Amino acid sequence: MTTIPDALALVLEVFTWFGLVPGILLLGLGYLRRILATRFEETWGIIVESPAGTSHLWFRWMDLERELQSAPIPPDADEELALGDEVKVYFDRRNPHNGRLDHPSADGRVLRVCGWVLVSVGLAAAVIQLVMVFAE
Repeated sequence: MTTIPDALALVLEVFTWFGLVPGILLLGLGYLRRILATRFEETWGIIVESPAGTSHLWFRWMDLERELQSAPIPPDADEELALGDEVKVYFDRRNPHNGRLDHPSADGRVLRVCGWVLVSVGLAAAVIQLVMVFAE
């Protein structure tokens, strides 16, 4: 028959492994995304009409080579933008045609938060396991 401390030790073991392993992986991916976000340059752009003549607005900016680039405004843009508005544009130095309006520092934030939560749960379970071993 399994005793309560034995069952609790088994549950804590599961929490340790399911917390630490995925948590460390998520942390690694989150910090990798954050490192890759440093490739983006910040510049000013302007809201323009769609080249196809649709009602969807685009934004245009100049890259480091002084070439004009443009891209459609994403449907999930945070603010209401009108024709002629100035906006901050972040573009990838390696691919200057990849522009975005949101700040790249948020890249990987959800992965890092989930990773830290899982690692914390895994470490807490490991510490409780050690306390239970030495308390017997």
